Amino acid sequence: MARSFRLALASVVASAALLGGAIVAPSAQAAPSAPTAEALAAKTALENLKPQPTDAASVIDGIAAANKLLETLKITPFTPTVGACTDFTLASAVGGAIAGPNTPLVGDLTFSLLGKEVDLNAVRKGEILYGFVPVGTFNDTGSKKGMQVAWFNVNTFQGSIGEPMDGLGETIVKAVTKRVAETGIPGAEILVKDGLAKIADAVPSNGVRGGIVETGSGTVLSAIYGTIKKGDATCFFFPSLGIATAK
Repeated sequence: MARSFRLALASVVASAALLGGAIVAPSAQAAPSAPTAEALAAKTALENLKPQPTDAASVIDGIAAANKLLETLKITPFTPTVGACTDFTLASAVGGAIAGPNTPLVGDLTFSLLGKEVDLNAVRKGEILYGFVPVGTFNDTGSKKGMQVAWFNVNTFQGSIGEPMDGLGETIVKAVTKRVAETGIPGAEILVKDGLAKIADAVPSNGVRGGIVETGSGTVLSAIYGTIKKGDATCFFFPSLGIATAK
């Protein structure tokens, strides 16, 4: 699927290029700046976060399955974590990250055409896609807001708290559709959206979350935390901690 999808995208882009479609070259990355107050707050928050204790007997099997899903998507798992729910239960989970250029389940969607680089990846250079997989049954019929990312780039001294997450499948689809729209290829959005819909179907919803963050290149300290609905209850997940290297 991944190979045929990449070939289809290449054909669409190549056709538009040969017909005279304009392709804009990537812009140069800005020089690192001094850390902002928000970045310093993110760094402080990340330094103060501690992994929360979990009941090993109840999380091993679930965490193994969560890790397997992340690894299938080429997302590197973070530390496992636990969610405290308002129905007096605990839910285990694990987060993870993948740096660009990449598109989960598809691979690198970067093409060189007529001397120009066309990047249709869900995650581009200088960006990180975060994923979060809880164990158990969750309610995804309503809003998928609630999970967030805190990050700090130790090379640029930039960072942020509270970067929002959404459904992982939806995040991938929306990102690639946006990339194609930016190329100005007429009608390509529909072709890509239909293709990615099949890929999104392979990513379970049921509480699985994703978010793309523009971190810039460097080593990025990260924490994924927040809330997910579980029936009539709400689970607050303590931070899943990890380090990712953005190109």
